[in-house]
Amino acid sequence: MRILVTAGKREKAKNYIRYFSALGEVDVVTPDDAHLPHFDVLVLAGGEDVHPRFYGEEIAYPDLLEINESRDRMELTLVGRAIKEGKAIFGICRGFQLLTVFGGGKLYQDLDRAGFKGELHKTKDGDAFHGVKFYEDFSKIFSDSGEVNSAHHQGLKESPKNLLNLRVLAIAEDGLVEAFVSKPLRILAVQWHPERHGSSISQGLLNYFAETFLKV
Repeated sequence: MRILVTAGKREKAKNYIRYFSALGEVDVVTPDDAHLPHFDVLVLAGGEDVHPRFYGEEIAYPDLLEINESRDRMELTLVGRAIKEGKAIFGICRGFQLLTVFGGGKLYQDLDRAGFKGELHKTKDGDAFHGVKFYEDFSKIFSDSGEVNSAHHQGLKESPKNLLNLRVLAIAEDGLVEAFVSKPLRILAVQWHPERHGSSISQGLLNYFAETFLKV
């Protein structure tokens, strides 16, 4: 099993390599790489903000957004390839947002400016920890609620309606969607960072992904 992790820079992928090595051999691809390698599983890692042009908006807050458009284009290409070839996709933080955009959804460009409490999802000193309510498959695994670690200042504004049979699996205490799944397209996405939080939820999430999409 070859797992391909996308990253803005290779050194940013260490936690993802460790986390996903339980599933197979992990490779990393960045926008600087000349070729997009073969993979069985695509992992869209955290990082920069998706350029608003890809969801039909202008940059509203130039001082707040960190853009890497070459990474956007690389990952949108890889997601298209993965869906066409029936490969499983796991999106984390930025990956959740990239999949939202790929599916025709839109993002809040900044949670504070949109009226949310941004400190609930990101702190200056590292991850923020907040409560979530779990639904459907996740409620069967994790019970009705739990706590996750987040480090993002954007969120889902309009649902990615082009992702087939999309199901919401977790919602934060402020109402933001924190996880969704599209079983027909073999996609799982979460806003939090399981790769750097050794909790039972992190392990359960990896088990769920493997059992849902990788078991034959």
